[in-house]
Amino acid sequence: MHPHGPSSPLSAQEESNPATAGAEPLFQASQSPGLFVERRRNWPPDLQLHEALVPVHRLLARYEEMNGELAASEENFRAMLERIPIGVFAVSESGKPLMVNELTSRIWGCDSADEFLRVVERVDGRLFATPGSWEEFVAGLDRRGEQIGFEARIQCIHGDHKWVALNVRCIRSESGMHYEGTVEDITDRKRSEEKVRSLAYYDPVTGLPNRAFFDQFLVDTLAGLRWKRGKLAILLLELERFKMINDWLGRSFADLLLREVAVRISRIAGERSRVFRIGGPEFAITLLDVENVAQVERLSQRVIDEVSTEFSCEGRSLAVTCSMGVSIYPDDGTDGQTLVDRADVAMLAAKQPAQSCYRLFSDEMNAAIGQRLKLENDLRLALDRDELFLVYQPQVDIRTGEVCGLEALLRWRHPELGIVPPNSFIGVAESTGLIVPIGEWVLRTACAQAVKWQREGHPPISVAVNVSALQFRHQGFCQLTRTILEETGLSPEYLELELTEGLLLRNEDVLFDLMHEFRQMGVKLAIDDFGTGYSSLGYLRQFKVHRLKIDRSFVKDVPLSSDDAAITSAIIQMAKALNLDVLAEGVENPAQLDFLRSHDCFHIQGFYFSKPVSVDEVGFQLDRNFGPEQGCGSPDTRSESA
Repeated sequence: MHPHGPSSPLSAQEESNPATAGAEPLFQASQSPGLFVERRRNWPPDLQLHEALVPVHRLLARYEEMNGELAASEENFRAMLERIPIGVFAVSESGKPLMVNELTSRIWGCDSADEFLRVVERVDGRLFATPGSWEEFVAGLDRRGEQIGFEARIQCIHGDHKWVALNVRCIRSESGMHYEGTVEDITDRKRSEEKVRSLAYYDPVTGLPNRAFFDQFLVDTLAGLRWKRGKLAILLLELERFKMINDWLGRSFADLLLREVAVRISRIAGERSRVFRIGGPEFAITLLDVENVAQVERLSQRVIDEVSTEFSCEGRSLAVTCSMGVSIYPDDGTDGQTLVDRADVAMLAAKQPAQSCYRLFSDEMNAAIGQRLKLENDLRLALDRDELFLVYQPQVDIRTGEVCGLEALLRWRHPELGIVPPNSFIGVAESTGLIVPIGEWVLRTACAQAVKWQREGHPPISVAVNVSALQFRHQGFCQLTRTILEETGLSPEYLELELTEGLLLRNEDVLFDLMHEFRQMGVKLAIDDFGTGYSSLGYLRQFKVHRLKIDRSFVKDVPLSSDDAAITSAIIQMAKALNLDVLAEGVENPAQLDFLRSHDCFHIQGFYFSKPVSVDEVGFQLDRNFGPEQGCGSPDTRSESA
């Protein structure tokens, strides 16, 4: 009988071969140790020799279990590395990549981690695109044992560039040393930062560094010059009449002009200079390593000449004038603000001749500019304080002796300085833009007064008003004139606008439409001080003005100077040929009057007949009849400027 009795699960074959008996192997790893021990107790004696294999079985079962756990842990770790939104890597001490995740490989332009490990044999400076950044990275890593938040521009596998942020630390162990870290693609952030920086430090119109950049540049540069004992020149340049150009020709044209100016200045400035647009029509040039003043003057004149050359934009030709002021470190100041202020003072001094030029700062300028600034400030208040007033100078037809017109002339009664001559404040008004509101007041006052004289019973005559180029080109001036005529009730035929020659030499196509509109309105147009500018028969034919006014500088010496006599005679004949009225200014004596009469110039204005008179005196002048024998010129009245 089988030792196990009838209930034994082992067959005779199994009993004879216990290693293969039963449906399950003896050392099946999945067999629980408890079950294995329980079954072992029922084995026959000849199987007891296998009891020594039980510990081995348990060890093998645990080993297999741990291998499974380790494989599962590695798989989970690998999955985690691929899920996190940042690159992870490990590099040997020699720079050989040991491990990278998929995101790291994609940052460097590889399709997979395997490709990265195959292509990149060593991580070194060749992967960094910016010179010196690899050396900086390694130095910090050696010094601190880590680099946190290190930003670098890298070169990818296919040649393109990216910005990355690296976090790396050194890992030391008994087996050696290696590096572990993370890498993050920050290219988009860098582009956004660069855009913000560009908006903050660069002018969007010209692409030049702006005022903020300029101020910081001066701080940094002057700090270096203090110990080098070097010199720096600051050149401030301002385009004249820019607001008028912007208002009349539009912002797009003005932007084109600014871009062209920037190109011209940058071309002239040279390698040792930097060019900035510091606001509106103002540019700054800094010249380093100044050797002498002559060097600065040469550059200043070259820039002036280049900017003053005619511009051609959008089919328009435009002549631009500019003013430039220069200060030099350390002669004129030792800090940026002082140098800029003094260059600005010199630029204001350069505006006085009303032509493109430059000035170097001098101590004498401070006092003169101080007076000018006070005059400017007082002028801003003059309208509100009723300090401005008009005087009128009669224009006489010597054929009849009657007053044929009146020229309105602006005067300023300053509370401290008394009567300020026009040539002392008109330039200030034009350079500051105050000429626009002041000119409107003059036009409105003269038109209203002309109507008042008519209502008082005086014969209606034309009143002439001087109009500056800035005022004439100011947007809406034509409509403003129409409104003033309607509000005052003056008929347009009794208003004459006097323009300078220089105004007609720029932007002829624009002026043609504007002057045509005035003619359609019925307003007369006259060219003032004719002969002092670039007199042109062509523009007289094109613009079809009503009258030419011969400048007093020619009339003064016609009895004595053959040249002045010839010029004056030619102007009169040219005007007659074009069917233009002609009027001579500054007539002061009978000899001048006789010359003009003999050359058929019959409209006269000057001290010979009357100096400019107040509103209260005009009525008397309108009612009298002037004749050659009634001239009132005298030495003491001729000294007053019209």
